[in-house]
Amino acid sequence: MRKAGSFLNIMGILFFFFMWGCGSWEEGLPENVVVRINDEEVALDDFDREFREQILAPGREVAGKNLGDLKRAYLDQMVECKILVQEARRTGVTVSPGELSQAVAEVRKDYSEKEFGERIGSKGMTLEGWKVRLEEKLLAEKMIRNASHYRGKVDDKEALPYYEAHLAQFQLPPKVRVRQIVVADGEEAIQLLKRLKKGERFEKLASEKSLGPEKVNGGDLGTFSPGERPPEFDAVFSMEVGAISEVIKSPYGYHIFKLEAKTESRQVPFEEAKARILQELGRRKGDVEYRKWMKGLREKSKVVVNKKLLLS
Repeated sequence: MRKAGSFLNIMGILFFFFMWGCGSWEEGLPENVVVRINDEEVALDDFDREFREQILAPGREVAGKNLGDLKRAYLDQMVECKILVQEARRTGVTVSPGELSQAVAEVRKDYSEKEFGERIGSKGMTLEGWKVRLEEKLLAEKMIRNASHYRGKVDDKEALPYYEAHLAQFQLPPKVRVRQIVVADGEEAIQLLKRLKKGERFEKLASEKSLGPEKVNGGDLGTFSPGERPPEFDAVFSMEVGAISEVIKSPYGYHIFKLEAKTESRQVPFEEAKARILQELGRRKGDVEYRKWMKGLREKSKVVVNKKLLLS
């Protein structure tokens, strides 16, 4: 089973880390329970297993204050997930059998039946227990999507100030379409360049002599922008369309490039960017609404944490 991404990014975790005032650090819990969320309890063993699986990379050792901070942040994320699931069940929001089956299939597709069973067993879980956890994750994500959807209208007048304040976001980099011949020997590359200068077709020599997988397409590398390929490739941005480079050495071999097409950098006009800006502003407003809604749920929930057990 691949390591699942948390439904909140780390900024969200840190945001809610500062909301412990909504619950309390109290004693009185059973000795093996790390937190109670309303009527639901989480045992320390279950918390530790999830914490290691979701937060700690294999072989990574964390201790002291850093470990305590990570545990508190992850516990807060877990508390939020439990509150979301409880609210989903209260309001009748469900995950359909089809949605659950699709999610299970997505996780299982990379493993054989035996490998998948071993993965589940190595985490000390049964298949049914794992499915319950997956369903809760899907429920929490569904609640977040519903609560984050901004139902109001974003005023067009908000778009232009955003555009003017974020011009760099709407600057498109130059793009080139390039063919290459790459060989392992420098002298061979020089001889190939001589043949090209005498008029032999680049595509033909690339298909016959190049070591790269793109040789089947006459050496066509497709389009790319500066920084998307190894540094040696950026030499093509100073070339004219139709030009053939000199031999260029890289860690991968000896290259000859032909520039097929070039698009210069340009600033996306406001009218062209407007729809994207309104979508982004709507997303941001939705995030604000979600935080307010979640804060209200937290304030209504009874959260009791065994701090000593958590940090033991």
